[in-house]
Amino acid sequence: MAANRTVRRVWALDAPQLAVDCGLLMLGTGGVRETIPSPAFLVEHAEGLLLFDTSLASSAAGDPAAAYGELAAAFQIDFPETYRLDRQLAAIGYRTSDVRRIVLSHLHFDHSGGLDLFPHAQGFIGAGELRYARTPSNLDAAFFREADIEAAGRIAWNEVPAGYDHDLFGDGSVVLLSLHGHTPGTLGLKLRMPDESTLVLTGDAAHKRASVEATTGMPFDVDRLNKNSALQKIRLLGTQPGTTVWISHDPQDWADFRAAGAEITSAAELQPRVTDPTPA
Repeated sequence: MAANRTVRRVWALDAPQLAVDCGLLMLGTGGVRETIPSPAFLVEHAEGLLLFDTSLASSAAGDPAAAYGELAAAFQIDFPETYRLDRQLAAIGYRTSDVRRIVLSHLHFDHSGGLDLFPHAQGFIGAGELRYARTPSNLDAAFFREADIEAAGRIAWNEVPAGYDHDLFGDGSVVLLSLHGHTPGTLGLKLRMPDESTLVLTGDAAHKRASVEATTGMPFDVDRLNKNSALQKIRLLGTQPGTTVWISHDPQDWADFRAAGAEITSAAELQPRVTDPTPA
């Protein structure tokens, strides 16, 4: 086993925002429009930099319609130029070429837009995800963008089998979580922080904290049974001592957990609020 047991640093990078009806995030809700983040997380480990998800395409910064056309208006995408991944990395002191590994939660457009910046990186993706993205069902076909799939084709991917959690460095500090159900290869990430606390990043295995509490998915989940199992797994992970779960798209999680800034030094210091698990 590798000697290092924790990651060194973690950043929740500034996130473009999308506006959606809450009914798209959780079954049984609707009628209220919510503004949600589209985040990417940068992780520094002794073995190098890792990026979990890549948010939106750099070509959309300042002009979302340039990359997303009608989707930009439909989701009221807000993407300042300063939120480009390459510019945020530079502000921290890194170049895109310094990112050695990409872990992709799934290939929907709001998670895969920056893949073109990292053709050199070693990739980790859920089994079947890229194949599905190339020929998706009608249910979620609109959420895949051809430019992202082409960029994904230039990355050397390692597939994480469904039902298998992969210890990336063999030291327990970064574990890729199989959370398939939203898409065939949906992944999450579990990080052991420098203070030995644990941070779980869900990607789109959950869209709302209430979804986890009520084991309730969203309308575009391609596999409802496995999605519910993923939600149950997330809930169980959250019961482990010293563990905090971050629902990536949940706007309140984003507001609460980033209140102290982009760099996350301790999962133990993050305090999620409790929501009413009953759908409105």
